[in-house]
Amino acid sequence: MTQATHVSSAGEGRRLTLRRGVALAGSLAAVSVLVTLTGPGYLWPLFLFPLVLGAVFFFELGSLLVTVWLGNFFVLYYSFAAAATPEVVRQTLLGTALFLVAGLLLGRIQRRHRDTQRDLAASTLTDRLTGLYNYGTFVDYLHNEVTKVDRYGGELSLLMLDLDHFKQFNDRHGHEAGNDLLRRLGATVGSLVRDADVAARYGGEEFAVLIRGDESHGYELAERLRRAVESVTVEVRRGEPVSVTVSAGIATYPAGAADEAELVESADAALYESKRRGRNRVTIFTGVSRESALPASLSA
Repeated sequence: MTQATHVSSAGEGRRLTLRRGVALAGSLAAVSVLVTLTGPGYLWPLFLFPLVLGAVFFFELGSLLVTVWLGNFFVLYYSFAAAATPEVVRQTLLGTALFLVAGLLLGRIQRRHRDTQRDLAASTLTDRLTGLYNYGTFVDYLHNEVTKVDRYGGELSLLMLDLDHFKQFNDRHGHEAGNDLLRRLGATVGSLVRDADVAARYGGEEFAVLIRGDESHGYELAERLRRAVESVTVEVRRGEPVSVTVSAGIATYPAGAADEAELVESADAALYESKRRGRNRVTIFTGVSRESALPASLSA
């Protein structure tokens, strides 16, 4: 997600919390006034509404807040509006306790439902093995970012990374070791990209990173990723540590591509060039006619 999206989401979350708080406070005030005017006969049914609102909006905390309000309301009501007999006090205490227990249970159920829905939403966006975004999420993000560049200007750099000799690694050490390697690579990539960037498992052993910035920014990040992957080790059979390398290709938009599809093709072409030149290197796409004349500093 972009930093702007993070800020926007945080601001929207605060506004939603504020609106819910105002709605809960308003319902408590309205019910308190109604009970004061009509008497305690409808007290429990009327206070059930803000209790449900509190549990749904703020989970256990909301239920606790409503119950505290209810207890204070009782003290004030029976101090100024009615005589509090021992039987009334006993019933009030019992009813408040039951309200608290019911509200806490409802709040807990609502929280679990929220967490379940959040996990389900996350599972549709991310790759389960690496924890990075999946292909579909990345494609949507790429389209949105290209649209923003077309509208507001700026530059994008796309990094395509591919593990070197991954098929041989799987054949030699087994698919479980291969999965462990992919998990470690996903964690490495995720730890080095900024919140403003997006990293995804593009497919198989191929990964994609989209950043705001020109080819020099993309190259700097790609080099950091390449060096970091060199230090990643996986323990295979008999506890033997094995390390791998990664090749990378970089393309930019709009300087190096006309649209998002061409941006992916250009980054893939640069990745292929890194493979052709011996792997474990980064190549910037400069166009077919100039591919053989890449600056040495940008094609390590």
